[in-house]
Amino acid sequence: MQVTVEKPESGLEHTINVTLPSTDLDSKVEKRLAQMRSTVKMDGFRPGKVPLSIVKKRYGGQVRQEMLGETVQESFYNAINQQDLNVAGYPQFHKLDEQDGQILYSAKFEVFPEIKLPKFDTLSIEVNQSEVTDADVEMMVTKLREQKSAWKSANGNKKAKAGDQVIIDFVGKKDGVEFEGGKAEDVPLELGSGRMIPGFEEGIEGMKKGEEKTIEVTFPEDYQSEDLKGQTVTFDITVHSVQSKVLPEIDEEFVKSLGVEAGTEEALIEEVTANMKKELARAVENKNRSLVLDALSEAVEVDLPQSLVQQEAQTLLNRQAEQFKQQGLKPEDLGMNADMFKEEAEKRVKIGLVLGEVIKQNNIEATDEGRKAFIEEQASSYDDPQEVINWYANNPDAQKEIDAILIEREITKSILAEANVKEVSKKFEEIVNTAA
Repeated sequence: MQVTVEKPESGLEHTINVTLPSTDLDSKVEKRLAQMRSTVKMDGFRPGKVPLSIVKKRYGGQVRQEMLGETVQESFYNAINQQDLNVAGYPQFHKLDEQDGQILYSAKFEVFPEIKLPKFDTLSIEVNQSEVTDADVEMMVTKLREQKSAWKSANGNKKAKAGDQVIIDFVGKKDGVEFEGGKAEDVPLELGSGRMIPGFEEGIEGMKKGEEKTIEVTFPEDYQSEDLKGQTVTFDITVHSVQSKVLPEIDEEFVKSLGVEAGTEEALIEEVTANMKKELARAVENKNRSLVLDALSEAVEVDLPQSLVQQEAQTLLNRQAEQFKQQGLKPEDLGMNADMFKEEAEKRVKIGLVLGEVIKQNNIEATDEGRKAFIEEQASSYDDPQEVINWYANNPDAQKEIDAILIEREITKSILAEANVKEVSKKFEEIVNTAA
C-alpha cells in the first residue's frame, strides 16, 4: 500500500492519497459470493445448488461495491495509523478508482488539534458560596403551603387585586362586533398570572363582585390570529366572584400530607432545611464546576475541527427537536437548523478537547469507590434507595455520565487548588435558579 499525506500550512484539514492492490478485494468478493451461494434462492434450483457463475452474474456487481467500500475503509484507517494521524470526525472519500489491478482513492479529513494547557496558577476564577437562611426556609414552607392553597370567596365589597382569583364572563368585540373565540362564561382567572393578553387582567383589577365593565386592550403583533394580531378591541367584563387565596395552617394534617410522619412544624422545618441544604450544595457544586471549566477553556486558543462542531450542532438540534415533538410541535415548522446551535456546539467541542488533554496529562479517571459513593448519595433522596442503585447498575450509559461528572470534579478540584480564587456570596434563589 502506497500512502502520501498532504498537510496544510495552517488549519486541521489533511488529504491522504492511497494506492493498494486489488488482489485482496478480488478474494473478498469470491468469498462473499461463495457464502451467498449456500443461501440464495432462485427458481429452478434447490437451495444451495445455484451455480456460482449465475450468482456472480446476478450479484457480482453489488457485492464488489460492498467489498470495495469495506476495503477502502479498512485501508484508510490502516494508513492513518501508519502515519500516526489522529482523525477527528469522519473522512470524506473522493477520486475512488480501480485500474490496472489497483485501487486508488483520496480522502479529506481533519485531525485533532494540539492543546497547550495554561498553568492553573495563572487562572483567576470567581466561585459562588451560599448558605440556607431562616428566611429561605420560611419562603420554601410558604411555597409548600401555596401548593395546597384553596380559593375562598371574599365579601361583596372586596376589590380584586393581583393574586386574587375572579370568576368572570367576558365578550370580546372588534369595531363593536363580537369576534370568534372572544366569548366565555364562568371563567376562573388568577389576576397577575399572565394567562390573558397584556392589559386584560390589569383591566379587571379594582372590580367587585357583580360589577360590569368594558375594557380596551390591544392584541400582540405576534398573536396567532391574523384577524386580531395588533388590533385594538374591547371586552365586556362581568365579575361573578372575587376570591382570595387561603393557605392551610401548618398543622399535623398539612405536615403529614408532605410525607413528614412526625406531623409537627419543627419536624417539617427540619426536613425542609435538610433538603434545601442538599439542593443548594449540588447547585453550588454544579455552578462552580461550570465556572472553573469555562475559565480553563477560555484560557486556551485552539483550532476546532469543524466536523466535530457540525456533529455536535446536529446532536443539539436533534435533542431540541425531540423536546418540541413531545410538546406537540413540529421542528420543521419552526425553521430550525443545525447552524442555530453552532455557537453552543463550538463551546462544547472546545471544552471537551481541553478536558481530554487535562485527563491525558494527569491520568485522571473515575474510581469504583467514587462511583459507588456518588450513586449512594443520589439514591439517598428517594424512598427506595436500593431501587435507584440497581437502576444505575443496569444502565451502562448512566454510569458513563457519572464517570464524566467524577472526572470533572477531580479536574475542578485540581484547578481550584492552584488558581487565584475569589468567593462571591449569592442567595439561595440566585444559585438554585441558575444552576448549571
